[in-house]
Amino acid sequence: MRQEGNDPLILDAGDLFFTTPDLHDSNRVSEKYRASVILMGYEQIGCDAINVGRYELSAGLPFLLESQSSSTIPFLSANIKDKQTDTLLFKSHIIIERGELTVGVIGLTILNLTKEINVKVDDHISLGNAVIEKIRDKVNIIVLLVNATKEFQKTLATDFPLVDVIYTSGHRLLTRPMMKQPEKSPYIYSTGREARYLNMTEIHINTLQDPIVNVSYLEESKKYNQRKLDRFQDVDPRKPLEKIYEGQKSILNFITKSKEQIKRSNAQLKNANNTLSVKLIPLDSGIEDDPEMFLYVNEALDICNQLKN
Repeated sequence: MRQEGNDPLILDAGDLFFTTPDLHDSNRVSEKYRASVILMGYEQIGCDAINVGRYELSAGLPFLLESQSSSTIPFLSANIKDKQTDTLLFKSHIIIERGELTVGVIGLTILNLTKEINVKVDDHISLGNAVIEKIRDKVNIIVLLVNATKEFQKTLATDFPLVDVIYTSGHRLLTRPMMKQPEKSPYIYSTGREARYLNMTEIHINTLQDPIVNVSYLEESKKYNQRKLDRFQDVDPRKPLEKIYEGQKSILNFITKSKEQIKRSNAQLKNANNTLSVKLIPLDSGIEDDPEMFLYVNEALDICNQLKN
């Protein structure tokens, strides 16, 4: 993207460093090395922020604080605190400028960190909204990174109504562009736990006072409803649907609803001043490897395997 002249905002919602919340003596050294390599790799690609999730604390708080102090990447959490002092251990947010836009990025975790005795997870709703209130007049877009289970994802949009986009980690749910989202932001996305997909979100802002319209969902909704109509039409391509299913009230109602949904989607797309579109990019062999990064990853994997033995 940078070779094409773009300057993307690169964010991670958490659960990045380790493959398990509990490290054992048999894999502790290799896992800690793996985490350090991931962090160095993220620095090379230009990551802008990492949300602190449960897995980041798998090797203990001292290791995480040491990793933070040695990295150029901000670690974020607006509700992970030192249990003794009741103070935040990480930055609650950062503000980033991209062109004419200013983006506020906030980190939160909802997952239980009770095994880390020096850390407490404070109320994510009150602390998250306090940061949102603090920065909302200073930024054009607010992005929330949340480490949470699937059950908590259901209420995030109502818990944080002033946020534009929410990215989550901590569960296996994969949010595809065609999945139903609210008509107005906040929109919520998760790429699952296996890191098999990269979520690429494009936001275009023309008028700051207007809402951001999720054009990916509207386009997918149009395609879905049109496919349903096409299947009904396959019975007889020469006749109108209303004639083919004359007298079949339930089918005609279904056809009417599908046509109305397509019409609404077209109207929303036509009137959208600010748009959001999402692509899920599979992290597979279809992506051309950067030679330098390819060598870096393979060397790191070899060392990890050696440390396990």
